[in-house]
Amino acid sequence: MAKLKFNNAKIKAIVTTVGDKRVAIEEEASNYGYDERTLKRLKRSMGFESRYIVSDKSICTSNLCIESAKDIFNSLSIDPKSIDALIFVSQTPDYKAPSTAIIMQDRLGLSTDTIAYDINLGCSGYINGLLNAFMLINSGLNRVLLCVGDISSQFAYKEDKNLTPLMGDAGSAILIDNSSNPIDSYFVLHSDGSGYEHLIIPSGGCRQPFTTEALEIKSYEDGSKRRDIDMYMNGAEIFNFTIKVVPKMFEEILEFASLQKNDIDYYLLHQANRYILQNIAKRLDIDEDRLPMGTVTQYGNQNSASIPGTINAFLSKRVSSNRYRVIFAGFGIGLSWGACITELDNIYAPKIKIYQPKQGDRE
Repeated sequence: MAKLKFNNAKIKAIVTTVGDKRVAIEEEASNYGYDERTLKRLKRSMGFESRYIVSDKSICTSNLCIESAKDIFNSLSIDPKSIDALIFVSQTPDYKAPSTAIIMQDRLGLSTDTIAYDINLGCSGYINGLLNAFMLINSGLNRVLLCVGDISSQFAYKEDKNLTPLMGDAGSAILIDNSSNPIDSYFVLHSDGSGYEHLIIPSGGCRQPFTTEALEIKSYEDGSKRRDIDMYMNGAEIFNFTIKVVPKMFEEILEFASLQKNDIDYYLLHQANRYILQNIAKRLDIDEDRLPMGTVTQYGNQNSASIPGTINAFLSKRVSSNRYRVIFAGFGIGLSWGACITELDNIYAPKIKIYQPKQGDRE
């Protein structure tokens, strides 16, 4: 079983940048065939309200992450050359090849001695990326820059009523360094590829190479439309999977850390949708003050950036001036799920930034 403990790595900064275009659900309701009654119900139950996406398809996840990273460098007077490793977690890389992390190494002005690599994960990507960063620190590195996020609007077809209303674009940068004050951090991770088809982009990989037929718009019995190059989500299966594994995962990691539920100040979960989060909170008997749920309502589902995005959106002042023990938990595509218990101690965590398009975005 994948259980790991560290005591020499610490999160120093978290910055999240979202797309520059705010879209209210009312503006898109006609795309999904929502009548007024359905719209009200979904706003109440799922948390549909608004989302931030990029206004120009040339803007990549790397642009948002670079903006977040530069904020950290400038605000904390960090020399980019002091970064030992760059990890980029995303399902929307700049290119199929080469690695986006290596491109970002150059654009951020990092040393050519920097380790740089990509991780292809979504919903659980922040946990897996954080684990990689902590392992590198544990192996002797001093500073690791973790960048996570997605231009999720790129893989959701505009008329897919099951997925598109949720999807927001965001890129987070997280600075992790070697701590002189030991902080115990715990990780548990799981994978179950038997459910891979429940959240998938069917076309474009080696298993099902891209063809012109993949661009054909198909209609489905539930009234949604999409192409084979778009993300498909079996909502019922993802919900059942989440409700089955997440509460057990919390029990597992609390036992591993020898902690009780009330020892945790904040439960910071992947912001899938409000309905899933409310069901998890109910099963764990945790109130919303300790389990924030507003990210998907204001910004959309930010995929691997949704946990750091939640911190910047709703806990910015608190984590910037106090010390809290938190649980991070991600779950979804793969299927994969994981959790981390660590502490946020007076970190740099400004409010969410809105991306400002600039010359050079197409490069």
